[in-house]
Amino acid sequence: MGRRHEGERSVRRRALLLAVVVLLFLLLAGFTSDTPSILRPESPGGADIKTLTIQILAILSVVAITVWVVLTIVIVRYRRRPEAEVKQTHGNTTIEIIWTAIPAVIVAVLFFLTIRTTGQLAIPASTQVHYAATGHRWWWEFEFAGGTFKTANEIKLPVEETVSADLLSTDVIHSYWVPQLGGKVDMIPGKINRIAFIPAQTGRFLGECSEYCGHQHAHMRFLVYVVSSAEFATWFANQQLPARTPAGADAVAGGQYIATIACGGCHAIRGTSLAGVKGPDLTHFGSRTSIAAVTLPNTPQDLTRWIADPQAIKPEALMPRISMPPERLAQVVAYLEELQ
Repeated sequence: MGRRHEGERSVRRRALLLAVVVLLFLLLAGFTSDTPSILRPESPGGADIKTLTIQILAILSVVAITVWVVLTIVIVRYRRRPEAEVKQTHGNTTIEIIWTAIPAVIVAVLFFLTIRTTGQLAIPASTQVHYAATGHRWWWEFEFAGGTFKTANEIKLPVEETVSADLLSTDVIHSYWVPQLGGKVDMIPGKINRIAFIPAQTGRFLGECSEYCGHQHAHMRFLVYVVSSAEFATWFANQQLPARTPAGADAVAGGQYIATIACGGCHAIRGTSLAGVKGPDLTHFGSRTSIAAVTLPNTPQDLTRWIADPQAIKPEALMPRISMPPERLAQVVAYLEELQ
């Protein structure tokens, strides 16, 4: 019997130690890792959410520690007490009031803190930069200036300016979330939700879908580059221009060839005959740093892999495999990479 109790205590100690190590790892990762984290906010709204998170964690930690301490005291003090000496207690009004009032107060405090933070995140009546973000299977479409231009999976935003976005979905429920810039908001088919935030620091921030949306949910990410107002203005003006005329011999041949195959059924390249709307706009594809919603880096080698066999990289994505001779594939890649 003693060995069994000793074994149980050893298991409990190891489990507690593991829980502490995991908690410390998560906290340290939140403060030091490049992984997106609400513990490293870069906007006023993100700071409000971090404060609320710490407040809730502190309150619930006090509750958990209190329960553990009381449980430990009971176990240690009464573990050898003969069962015959145990006195059953029931119908104690004072105890019942206490254990009902304490949780009610805790819930009320949590409710108040959450409502206050929600009010702090209220969307202002007017914003300086506005765009529409649409969730697709499985990529992101961004439309600026009332349809002046569209881009995919990567955007630039100006620092220290109020930004707002209309959030939509074309298929299932997605959820827009850039952890360091603000809270998550669902994107529901047939409904427009909104989010607003003020980027406080320049940098590269990873966004993601935080609502499970299918097989490639984990590969539905996007990048937000927060830049100076001048750099944003330059990017915004460049995005409105039609596709650049290819210069290299392979790029010229690729531009001519791509107009003859099925790419135009889904993709648009403004200034050319390609005018599809089902897939990402490729007008300035070469200026993007990633492919397939941040699944691969945008390099000629990875772009070749992606076009040659999308299903091998992102199974069940809607990008079909289009067979073409290797020399034609190289020309198409060269053309797309010149679309700056």
